[in-house]
Amino acid sequence: MRKPPSDGVARRVPRVGSWSKEDLVLAVVPALLLAGVVGGTALPVPTPTAAGVGSALAALVVAYALFVSPPVDRGRRR
Repeated sequence: MRKPPSDGVARRVPRVGSWSKEDLVLAVVPALLLAGVVGGTALPVPTPTAAGVGSALAALVVAYALFVSPPVDRGRRR
């Protein structure tokens, strides 16, 4: 059997128990948005204000993940 050509793009699939930084960002962003809405309904804070705080925190997480610690493909060289 011939092996398919490898161009360095395919990566090993991580185990189910291991989380990458990108996985954590994708989990934290909706959690912050949901926490803002739930906090707005459970606390004596207006729901739009609480949702705004949750979305601002989610935006900070996304900005950190994109600009401070961006994803880098270390496998490919040009």
